[in-house]
Amino acid sequence: MNKSLILIFACLPFAVLTTSCGGASAATTSATSNTSVNGYAAVYKAVTWGSAAMVSFPSSCSMTFNTTGVPPFHNNYYLAPVSAAYPTVVAVTPVTGTQMSVSPYLPSEIQSQTVTVNICPEKASTTTSTNLGVIGYMISGEAIYNPYEGDATTPALTDNVSYTFTTSAGVTETASFIDACNSHPTPLTGGYTWHHHAVPVCLVSQVDGATGPSHLIGFALDGFPIYGGRDINGSVISTSQLDSCNGINSATPEFPNGAYHYVLPIGVTGKQSSMNCYAGTVTQTQMARAKKLICTMKGM
Repeated sequence: MNKSLILIFACLPFAVLTTSCGGASAATTSATSNTSVNGYAAVYKAVTWGSAAMVSFPSSCSMTFNTTGVPPFHNNYYLAPVSAAYPTVVAVTPVTGTQMSVSPYLPSEIQSQTVTVNICPEKASTTTSTNLGVIGYMISGEAIYNPYEGDATTPALTDNVSYTFTTSAGVTETASFIDACNSHPTPLTGGYTWHHHAVPVCLVSQVDGATGPSHLIGFALDGFPIYGGRDINGSVISTSQLDSCNGINSATPEFPNGAYHYVLPIGVTGKQSSMNCYAGTVTQTQMARAKKLICTMKGM
């Protein structure tokens, strides 16, 4: 598999490695009692969601999340692996050596998505590795991916590269593989998913301000909430405070008595920039949908 195809594979919506697609299947886990304070459902029902997101609650413990996927923050141009549509090489990524070309921001190509999750989550007896592709969503509507590119070993932020150029209109633009908000579109033809590989800097600056504390900014597919990188006192949370899934049981503005949640730490570009595993249970329905999408994607 060449490096461009590896990058494309990394960005399939809801991508999960499965045995039928040449990867290893992820085992789901059985639930045990959650030691955190309950009340996740009530908090999700009180969230102010972004304009791209529409949320409903089919039952007391389920939430259906619909999103246009269109980001509120974006650049005019991005770098993506060279393609037939954009064949001119302008940069090479520093780790994987992927040849990159400039492509414009195309909101009409962004895919809408729908997911239903359990909003009364419990920690499982064992963790489940996060899949490639979507592992959760931000309250603004964009997806969150795990830290890695399609090789499942290279943290995406460590392979970032930028290119500055002048348009035909005489405007100076900078195109990056991953922008200042830690987001980018997937390099796919026929539609793509906008997503983050780390803390959504632009969203957090609006929700939390410059010094926190961090508020709920999203949810993972197992139903546990996602936060930025500051604790209830506004202090930066270090990666050493987090478990293997980037989780922690501590107080937040929404859970003053403490609850388990995921953290997207500030300034981290390596393997803990996003979640590496689910502490809760990912349902068979979610896994089956992911398998169908990755195996039937055009050209894959």
